[in-house]
Amino acid sequence: MSQPTAQEPVHIEPVEAPLSSRGRATPERARAGRRRPRARSLAFGATLAILCAALAWVVVYVPDRVDPTRPSANSSPATAPTPGTAGQSRTGRTDIVAPFEAAEMAQAQERAKAQLAVFVETQLKLEQELNVASWGEAELAAINARGNAADQLFVAGDYLAALDEYAGATEDLQDLVAKGAALFDSALAEGARAIEALDHARATDAFERAGAIRTDDPRAAAGAAHAARIPKIVELLRESDRAVLRGDYGLADEFLAQVGAIDATTPGLARRTVAVAIARAIERRRSTLSEGFSALDRHDYDVAIDAFGQVLAQDPRDADALAGSQQARQAKTLAEIDRLRGVAENHEREDEWTAALLAYDQALTIDPTLQFAIDGKERIADRVALIGAMARFIDDPGLLSADTEFARARQALARAASEVGAGPKFAAQLAELRRIVDESTVPVPLVLVSDNATEVVIQKVGPIGVFARSELLLRPGRYIIMGSRDGCRDVRKEIILAEGMAPVDIRCAESI
Repeated sequence: MSQPTAQEPVHIEPVEAPLSSRGRATPERARAGRRRPRARSLAFGATLAILCAALAWVVVYVPDRVDPTRPSANSSPATAPTPGTAGQSRTGRTDIVAPFEAAEMAQAQERAKAQLAVFVETQLKLEQELNVASWGEAELAAINARGNAADQLFVAGDYLAALDEYAGATEDLQDLVAKGAALFDSALAEGARAIEALDHARATDAFERAGAIRTDDPRAAAGAAHAARIPKIVELLRESDRAVLRGDYGLADEFLAQVGAIDATTPGLARRTVAVAIARAIERRRSTLSEGFSALDRHDYDVAIDAFGQVLAQDPRDADALAGSQQARQAKTLAEIDRLRGVAENHEREDEWTAALLAYDQALTIDPTLQFAIDGKERIADRVALIGAMARFIDDPGLLSADTEFARARQALARAASEVGAGPKFAAQLAELRRIVDESTVPVPLVLVSDNATEVVIQKVGPIGVFARSELLLRPGRYIIMGSRDGCRDVRKEIILAEGMAPVDIRCAESI
């Protein structure tokens, strides 16, 4: 076919409605689309193919068929043709449009088709991704009605008006998409809050709504699975609370461990675990304090101190444990002082003066200001020293052979004799010392025999010389006799001189 010139009229032939092939998104079709995602994909592909074919037709054929004398769609009302005269030129011919207006109409037509493509794509997104039939069916129907109106305008050739309607319908669809996304997010958020509150019914409902909007979204599926675990978790938490009320903290922990095995992210699980630990610690503290005060009442101070120490090991500032420990230690100290006082007084009654003095000394070690211990020690310290001095001579009478020791023994005897109320044991000790001193006062004979060659010396007496037999009168006691002789080894003998003692042989007989 030859191309018309700019002066030749162009005849318009009817154009097929651009939406006639895309199909309306009815509720039944939307539900079928949810059941058959593959069918929806095919429909979308077919629609895009039709749109592309329509676009090609407009670009290739429409410019040749438009009458350049036809008024444009956006002409003013004063010049726009009426429905009865649409397409009628000034010459009386119909379907003739001027070339410039034809180009404008073609552009408007292309823009309307492009907007239509966006409309269709958004509609498919609603049906496929957001399952609009489950929550926005009425709104979608209203928007589709607006799209149908745009179709009629397009068929009538009023492309600019059709473009406006398509754009408005697309914006409405986009608002509906945003609404669906918001409903989905809101359902997820409500489900999360319900899980936080362990509200099974509300969480289940929220995630079911979210799943109805986005059927394949893993967040909705995970939330629903989480919600399904809530009843068992709530049951275990209640059992744990009952165990705490019974004071069975071990069982309470077992129930909480089961909750953790089901869902370690259970809201409040960590807080409950800490609360059980705190309750156990409080009960242990109460029990240990009770044990400590009971031991204090029965005067078992070591047990009491140990119990209060266990509490203080957990909290060094525990006021009750500090007070109990102080009471126990003070009571133990007072009890020990009373015990030592009783021991000292009992030893005094039994004439155990040394043991009594030791008890007073131990009491003063605890508290140097104890008056009874100070007085007791002063009272018997001299007596104890005197007892020690007498015991020294009684245990070793041989000491009295020395003049200095004999003098000390007589002094001790005189002091002991002046003691009053010292008791029978002290009196017996005094009598024994008196006997020893009296015996040491009377000299006894010491007979020595030798070989007339050994030089004999007696310590504390002096040289005796050489002799065959020598007899001396000496105070009873310990003596050391030494003999020496040229060419012989020295000899040394220690004797305890007493009445009736046999002669002592002293001579050097071993040659060197």
